[in-house]
Amino acid sequence: MFGFDGEYRRRPVQSLGGASQTCDRDTAIRKAAVERQKRNELRQKTHGAVVLQSYARSFIHRQRRKRAEREAFDAYLHAHRDRVTEDVSLCFLLRRLTFFYSNRVPKDSERLIEVCQQILRNPTRLLQHAAHDSVWLLRVCKVLDACLVQLALPHSVQAIPLRMLETFTTVAAVERYVEDETVLYKYLECVFGFLITRNYFVRLRQLLDDKCPPLDGETLHAPTPFADALMQLMLRPLSVALRQPCSELSQLFSRKFICDILATPHTEPVRYFVLPCLAESEEFPYALLMHTLHALLDISEYSPVSEVAATDSVNTNNLFYGVMQAEEAGVKSSKAQTHDKLFSSYLLNSLLVLDRSHLGTLEQSNLLIVYVRVIAEMMPNILQLPKSTLRTHATPHRHTDSDDEDDSDESDEEDDGQPSTRTLDYDMEQSCRTPGELSSKERNSLLESITILNETQRVDFIVQQIEPHIEQSQVIYALCEICHNLMIYNKHAVYEYRLLYTLAFTPKFIRAVWFKLAAESTQLGFSSPLSLISKGVVPKKQGVDRTIPLLATFCMLFGRLLPTLHDVEFVEKKLLEAAPQHHARLMPFSIAEIVQMSKTLKDISLGLVELAFRSVLGHTDADGKTLRHQKQIWANLLNVVVFVLNQIHSRDLRLGFCPEGHWTVSRLDLPLDRPTDLPLTHSSRLRGIRPFQPIRDFTREDFENGPPMSTKQKRSITILREIPFVVAFNKRVSILQGLVAANKMRVQGHLQAFLQGPSIMVTVRRTHLYEDAYDKLRPENEPDLRLKFRIQFVSQLGLDEAGIDGGGVFREFLSELIKTAFDPNRGFFMVTTDNKLYPNPNVADLFSDFEKHYYFIGRILGKAIYENLLVELPLAEFFLTKLAGKYSDVDIHQLASLDPELYRNLLYLKDYPGDVSELNLDFTVASSSLGQTQVVELKPQGQSTPVTNSNRIEYLQLIANFKLNVQIKRHCKAFRKGLSNVLPIEWLYMFSNKELQILISGAEIPIDLEDLKKHCKYGGEYTPEHPSIVAFWEAVEGFDDLQRRQLLKFVTSCSRPPLLGFKDLDPPFFIQNAGDMERLPTASTCTNLLKLPPFKNAEQMREKLIYAIQSGVGFELS
Repeated sequence: MFGFDGEYRRRPVQSLGGASQTCDRDTAIRKAAVERQKRNELRQKTHGAVVLQSYARSFIHRQRRKRAEREAFDAYLHAHRDRVTEDVSLCFLLRRLTFFYSNRVPKDSERLIEVCQQILRNPTRLLQHAAHDSVWLLRVCKVLDACLVQLALPHSVQAIPLRMLETFTTVAAVERYVEDETVLYKYLECVFGFLITRNYFVRLRQLLDDKCPPLDGETLHAPTPFADALMQLMLRPLSVALRQPCSELSQLFSRKFICDILATPHTEPVRYFVLPCLAESEEFPYALLMHTLHALLDISEYSPVSEVAATDSVNTNNLFYGVMQAEEAGVKSSKAQTHDKLFSSYLLNSLLVLDRSHLGTLEQSNLLIVYVRVIAEMMPNILQLPKSTLRTHATPHRHTDSDDEDDSDESDEEDDGQPSTRTLDYDMEQSCRTPGELSSKERNSLLESITILNETQRVDFIVQQIEPHIEQSQVIYALCEICHNLMIYNKHAVYEYRLLYTLAFTPKFIRAVWFKLAAESTQLGFSSPLSLISKGVVPKKQGVDRTIPLLATFCMLFGRLLPTLHDVEFVEKKLLEAAPQHHARLMPFSIAEIVQMSKTLKDISLGLVELAFRSVLGHTDADGKTLRHQKQIWANLLNVVVFVLNQIHSRDLRLGFCPEGHWTVSRLDLPLDRPTDLPLTHSSRLRGIRPFQPIRDFTREDFENGPPMSTKQKRSITILREIPFVVAFNKRVSILQGLVAANKMRVQGHLQAFLQGPSIMVTVRRTHLYEDAYDKLRPENEPDLRLKFRIQFVSQLGLDEAGIDGGGVFREFLSELIKTAFDPNRGFFMVTTDNKLYPNPNVADLFSDFEKHYYFIGRILGKAIYENLLVELPLAEFFLTKLAGKYSDVDIHQLASLDPELYRNLLYLKDYPGDVSELNLDFTVASSSLGQTQVVELKPQGQSTPVTNSNRIEYLQLIANFKLNVQIKRHCKAFRKGLSNVLPIEWLYMFSNKELQILISGAEIPIDLEDLKKHCKYGGEYTPEHPSIVAFWEAVEGFDDLQRRQLLKFVTSCSRPPLLGFKDLDPPFFIQNAGDMERLPTASTCTNLLKLPPFKNAEQMREKLIYAIQSGVGFELS
């Protein structure tokens, strides 16, 4: 309790006891720590002061000492000017000159010039002393080093220092005074060893940059005598190193030359003078560079010579060892050079420029393999190039003839994240350059390297010389690394770079790469990179770096080779060595190997899809640039694996060499219960699916078309778009039907079952069915054919037929319309030799607006698929491929389905063993239309270009392209557009050409009577137990397959059963009592209705049914 005495302010309370003399433990500890820190700081300040004072005293003492030595030097030189070359005088002068010389003191330069002048008058004694005494040798080295410094001084005398360097470093000059060759080269090794550790090459390069006049282009002639002298100085250490190319000093010379001249940014003198001169010089030791780079391939940081000199293998009594020991600190500076800096973009360019004249020397010294490995080590540098540096030019293998130009509505889908090929202005890009981007100099250097590497003569020489070693692991890895980096940089590399193109047609290499992969996989088992990728697990970095280049290169090269092999070559059982010599290219694998390979690639592709869309992304310390590079590598791998897998699957569709069920994977978990969860059409949601991309934050726009897709959805969509054949056909049909049903519900609404809602009313005359339908259903009148149709037929008498269209009349209308549209007599379609339909190339002579007709026919076929109506429409295989494929162009292998005889003749020409020019063929083709023949040139000036052995492959491709693509290009484009107007064309990408035929016409399978009986409906007094129905099924069970098909066609107008069984037949198969037993059975195909009289026994039933179904009529029998 506190009382209140009226004081509301607190008064200060004073303590009269004084300060306490005691303190607690924590306070004492803190006080001791502060005092200890103060003492430590005092010691550091004292030590710093001592060091500074010592440095100052040392500097002052040295300056005084040098000043005194300069005075002694000047006095001695003035007194003994005539006896400078004597031993005593040289010793006195050189000791002092090398001690006090400084390029900052002008008079020191004069002293150096004067001494050098005296030495050059008679260098004999000095050279002899230097060759046998390490102390004299060190003096000579320091004088030469001072001469190098002197050359760089502005307004200095250059002739004397340059003459000094030439006299004391040239073999021809020194050997006049030193007769022993061993002593001579030891002397030169020591001199250059000393100078090189003092940045000899850097100084020469700086002198070139400073003293060389501007150059307009490459030149082999020195612009000035001084530049020529510097060039000779640059080559001398390398010529000395040639005596013992594997010695440590020789490696040092070569390594420093590489680091300081070749691997650094190229200045104008180096680019236009030094490199061209070295490339043409026969004395340039290119093989020595390969030896040096070979030694550096497997280490990340090379050891300096000084460290090697400290080992037991070096003799300390050696003459030059004393000098190297004395300058050990200078040698240690080489530690700053790292592996990545050494194998730079400029070194890549330098080696490719230099090997133009020296590549043959590598063949003689067995260094070509090393050369390939070195180039491979530097190829990742090209990935630094921006994608804008790719040059746009079309190739005949990229579908640019049609899709890039015509099928613009489909081209977006093929944007697979690969590099763009647009070219930007370099100056604009340079002005916008951000930190971390390549300089224009390095970018141009890399582009030039790619161009040089693509030279025909170089590629042919390398492949030819390295072919005997093509199965060695080092060669395989090196070539695959080169190819892989080119593929990552340019997705069309296999067509644009000759090295890849040549290796693609080297079956021995392709086979070696695959079996190298298979051997590693077998050796490591379940832990091999291929097995881990197949399971959706990322291998360790070492496994990724070794395996992905091999796998990606194999897939791209083999995928390029496959289209060039015709089916006879593909299934040929002979091995490569046993094949006929006139075969230009052969299949590298047997059929059994292809089957096993396809299984492995199928598993890998599924694993890659799983890796491409991972549920949980692990943490990584990699920077953004590294992550982008890794995504490029993995995305490219997925593309090329899918590419070659589709090639093999397409071949299997024609040849059927894989066992049944080989391609399907039962373990796939697709959301079949909700097919609408798989948006396969072009939309903002689908374009957002990019493999190996990070999980990003969602925006408002992402939710406009529904919730974002799950990982499972993305994987399923990728599988259905890229490798749909791994999903069973019935499952894909179910997905298609689910997508159509969902689309119908959105477009037609739920009231259609009650004959309400939006619909299209069409009145057509039976006598003019196609003309009336074409007029009424043109896009201007009916833009959306997905709505319900209400059909009113007009009879031959001009009267409206009775009845309400509840679906049956529409089915009859659509079936008859398709039949008459595809009727060859109408002129829009022709038949092949096996009676398959394809667009008429000469239809323009009949209909000027034929494209509108094909657009219309495409729409009605799309409507038939949309309404699940089967029509017996036998389309040619190549035409189905155009409809089902992502590209509208097809290759030469589809020519057999159009003109088998022409295909056989072209294959004969391909393997013709004689001289093709004797056949008198040219690059033209004859086209006939309405009795008139027209000669068409396959390429410019084709009529004057004969077909020879060298260009016959081009002739074959142009002939096939003309027949399959050029002639019907506009027809197919209009047909595809019409088809996609009703049914999104992307939905059909899930099916192959044969599966699309089944989708249109049904499967060629036996009719399942039990399934038909299970889903059959009865009307009137008929029931499953009715005697007439029992007799009916007994009679049908006795039919053969042909008769059963005739019955099915009699009732439904299609002889093939529904894709997923009779449960999907709409309307269902219906049997109704026809009343009078004297009548024959009749049918209403529009409602799938069989009007069956009540025959009592099976024999009578069989007789009447066979008579009816074989007569080919329906209503008329009534």
